[in-house]
Amino acid sequence: MSAETPKKSGLLKIVAIVVGVLLVALIALPFLIDVNQFRPRIQSTLSEALGRDVTLGNIKLSIFSGSLRVDDIAIADHPDFGREPFMKAKSLKVGIEMRPLIFSKEVRITGISLDRPEIRLIRSASGKWNFADLGGKEGAGKEGGGSSDASQTGVLVRKLEITDGTVTRIEGQRKPVVYDHVRLTASNLSFTTSFPFALSASLPGGGDFRLEGKAGPLGRTDLLTTPLEASIDVKRFDLVASGFADPGSGMSGLVDFSGNAVSDGRQAASSGKANVEKLQAAKGGSPAAQPVSLEYALNYDLGSRKGNLTEAAVRIGKAVARLEGTFAQQAEASLLKMRLRGTDMPVEDLAGMLPAFGVTLPKGASLQGGAMNVDLTAEGPADRLVTSGTVNVAKTRLTGFDLAGKMAALSQLAGLKSSQQTEIEKFATGIRMGPEGVDVSAMQMILPALGELSGRGKIAADQTLDFTMRALLKPSGGVAGGLSRLTGGNGLDLPFFIRGTASDPKFVPDAGKAAGSILGSVLKGKGEKDAKSGTGSGVEDTLRGLFKKK
Repeated sequence: MSAETPKKSGLLKIVAIVVGVLLVALIALPFLIDVNQFRPRIQSTLSEALGRDVTLGNIKLSIFSGSLRVDDIAIADHPDFGREPFMKAKSLKVGIEMRPLIFSKEVRITGISLDRPEIRLIRSASGKWNFADLGGKEGAGKEGGGSSDASQTGVLVRKLEITDGTVTRIEGQRKPVVYDHVRLTASNLSFTTSFPFALSASLPGGGDFRLEGKAGPLGRTDLLTTPLEASIDVKRFDLVASGFADPGSGMSGLVDFSGNAVSDGRQAASSGKANVEKLQAAKGGSPAAQPVSLEYALNYDLGSRKGNLTEAAVRIGKAVARLEGTFAQQAEASLLKMRLRGTDMPVEDLAGMLPAFGVTLPKGASLQGGAMNVDLTAEGPADRLVTSGTVNVAKTRLTGFDLAGKMAALSQLAGLKSSQQTEIEKFATGIRMGPEGVDVSAMQMILPALGELSGRGKIAADQTLDFTMRALLKPSGGVAGGLSRLTGGNGLDLPFFIRGTASDPKFVPDAGKAAGSILGSVLKGKGEKDAKSGTGSGVEDTLRGLFKKK
């Protein structure tokens, strides 16, 4: 018993000495191996893999994590995009295989981790991105100090990680757009097989973005040709802050989006659902009171940068319209050509959207009941669309607005009493909406209590009105009844203007033309003889009293 104890004690001492020596060796190894001697080799390896010049600062070895810490890294941009670095970071962590490093002083990179890098994404006028050729030079992905199994599997990097990055997107003369808290994880990036990845970022204006799925094999000459299959989730995408819409265009809104995207490197397809809150579609408009939802499916040609919307349903409350058309990317603009068609849509659900297009009801007024049909075509740059077509409304009611009181003299001629409610049997018009305002043509409105109004005009971007109108009145009593008898029951055809603003319109009779119009109606109804006998003079006196003009 006593003989074995010294033996065990001696064995434990030997083990302790060996462990101690190993620990001392591990602690001392970073000091014994000057890893900065590998800087040219690591720079060369990374430069070859990325197809760009890479510069590194001081390098430190961490034995326990099996990695190198590199200070002040910079990746050059493509010469066509200037001399500023494509990417720069204060530190870079490079995973390495320790055995080749210790015994043969060979650097084999297994992973790259970037902390808080600053990346610039630039698109030229021709549509080319500055990152498209990354990894595209001859030799990228081949063994030569990179991943130890690159020659067998085409693996470029076993693991790539970016944390808390900042990405600045630059397109032409537009204001740069900055994405914060960018995070990317991908493993086994390869030129021969697909690999998993996840990308997320904070969007300008407070939203966030996530793209997750599989990609690859990597495109050797253009990363945009890399096949992709992924899910997309976007929250609170601000159309203005993101740079999608110019601040001066009048377009704005917040978009929530979820869907999927599939690409074979040449053709891409996507489907999903989007919800837009506080949509404003025209200069001079105001945010819509209710959200708009869109269910869609589209195809896109990566080479020509053109696509088509194959199926889309636009929903506003219970109102549903169909949207179809084409889109293309040219220089800095997204060009659209879309057609929107809706049948028998509830007017009340659509009324809240009118302000978004620069169409405002009078203050306190609302539309109740009825159905709307629209056939509209939108064409041009996405943030400066021109929309034209027809709008028809049947059997609706304007409440909260005294139309008869506003029309004053015209209402007196028709014998119409003031009311906070006006029945509209039919409303039809041609319309053109653009950045400068809304043009209305061939407008017709049939009001059972009054008659028929028709005309054309403009709603400017500042909401001022300039309309030239005619009212075909069917008077029934008092002065109106007398005029009706004089015209032989043909009604009174009276011209007038609409001035003021959309929220406070002013109905101004065209007194001179009105007198002539009524006199013409009298001559038509009573004959020239009755007119010469003084009837025309009596009509003129009546108009003077009503319009208070000579």
